[in-house]
Amino acid sequence: MNTSSFNKQKLTSIVSLLILTAGALVILVPLLWTISTSLKTPGEVFGDNFFPKTWKWENYSRAVTAIPFFTFLKNTLIILIPVLIGTVFSSALCAYGFARFKFKGKKGLFLLLLATMMLPGQVTMIPMFILFKEMGWVDTFMPLIIPSFFGGGAFNIFLIRQFMRGIPKDLDEAAFVDGANRWTIFTKIMLPLSKPPLIAVAIFTFMGVWNDFQGPLIYLNSTDKYTLALGLSMFKGMYNVEWNMLMAATILIMLPAMIVFFVAQKYFIEGISISSAMKG
Repeated sequence: MNTSSFNKQKLTSIVSLLILTAGALVILVPLLWTISTSLKTPGEVFGDNFFPKTWKWENYSRAVTAIPFFTFLKNTLIILIPVLIGTVFSSALCAYGFARFKFKGKKGLFLLLLATMMLPGQVTMIPMFILFKEMGWVDTFMPLIIPSFFGGGAFNIFLIRQFMRGIPKDLDEAAFVDGANRWTIFTKIMLPLSKPPLIAVAIFTFMGVWNDFQGPLIYLNSTDKYTLALGLSMFKGMYNVEWNMLMAATILIMLPAMIVFFVAQKYFIEGISISSAMKG
C-alpha cells in the first residue's frame, strides 16, 4: 500500500469518526437534558443554565415515593415475564415450522405473515379492544399477556426462521436415526443452537413491554394496575407538570432497559447480523 492510499484511508477513517461522534453527541443531548433536569429544583427547570446550580439528588427518592412506584414495578414485571416467555417460545416454534417442515401453501402463508408487518397497529386496535371487552378482559393484564403466546410477532418469527434455515439439516437426520422426534429436535437441538436470535427477540420484547404506554393506556383503568410507563403520567397535573420529578422517575425506569441492552448487546448484534446475512 503506497503512502497516498494510506493517507487517504486514514483521512476517511478520521472523517467517519468525527461524523459518528457528532451524531452520538446530538443523540446524547436529550439524555443529558433529562439527567440535568432530574437534578434541578422546579424553579431551575426553565432557567438559562443547562446544568443545575445545586444538585438535588433527593429528587430520585421523592420521585419513588410521590407515586406507587414499586406497585407499578410489580405490575410491569407481572406482564413482562410471561410475555417474554410466550413471545420467545411461540415465535421460535412458528419459526421452526417454517424452517424445517414442508407443507402445501407454505410460501404463501409465510408471505402473508410478512405482509402483516406492513399493517399499522391502529388498524387492529379497535377490533382487538372490542374482542377483549366482550371477553371481559378490559382492566386486566390478560390483553397485554395472552396475545404473546400466539405467534410472538411476524418480525420475530422471520428473524429466528432465517437463523434456523442456516442450521445444517444433517443434525435433524442424525437425531431421527437416534430415535428423536420433532419435539426433541426442536427443544434439544434447534433452541440451543438458536440462542443469538432468541436473545435478540428477548431484548426486543423486553424493550417493547418495559416502555409500552399505549397498551396499558387502552386496557387498564384502575390506578393500582398501572405499569411504570403509564405511571409517569401521574406527574402531569391539570395545570402544571413536575418536570424534575418526571425526569427523575424517567431515569430510574430507563436504567434497567439500558443495563439489559448493554449486558446482552453481544448476542443482540450477533443474532441480528447472522440472521440478516442468511438468504430467505
